[in-house]
Amino acid sequence: MGISMPKLTNPLSGALADNNMRKLLEEKKKERSKIYGFIGMDVYDLYKQGKADFPELAVYFEKIDALEQELAELEAEKQSRELRGKKARICSCGQPLAEGSAFCSNCGKPVDNGIITCSCGNLIKSDLKFCPNCGKNLKENMENGGQHSMHEEQVYLECICGAKVPKGQFMCMECGRKVEG
Repeated sequence: MGISMPKLTNPLSGALADNNMRKLLEEKKKERSKIYGFIGMDVYDLYKQGKADFPELAVYFEKIDALEQELAELEAEKQSRELRGKKARICSCGQPLAEGSAFCSNCGKPVDNGIITCSCGNLIKSDLKFCPNCGKNLKENMENGGQHSMHEEQVYLECICGAKVPKGQFMCMECGRKVEG
């Protein structure tokens, strides 16, 4: 005569199943929305390319065009504010200059970055009194025709790595190779 024990059920198992069901429903709804978005983007692209005409959607296409224009303006303003906030340097052509760049990546003009070239070819800060490479007095060097800034004409050699090396400098500062010329 065995006593039958009632089956114990876990009351949490139903709640977990319900939770899983809700998560699955949410995932499927998100997937559906994503697909609707892709369909909408494809329809808009077809409309812009002139491959499809949807007069009933023209109002929405106009709204998208207006939003795209506003986004472009806001993005430009954001970039401008970031540049001002960083006190970024800008070339005379309007191109933002990368930190430490010697030339503008847009127009190729030399960047005046407070660097002078000693008669020995060493590039040094313009506020120094003597060249740390050759020991020459920079004030006398300037008075005797030394080059003052990167904006003035200077003769460059080109290293095989493509870097410009001031004439008189025997080594490329980019790759370390010996430069002859």
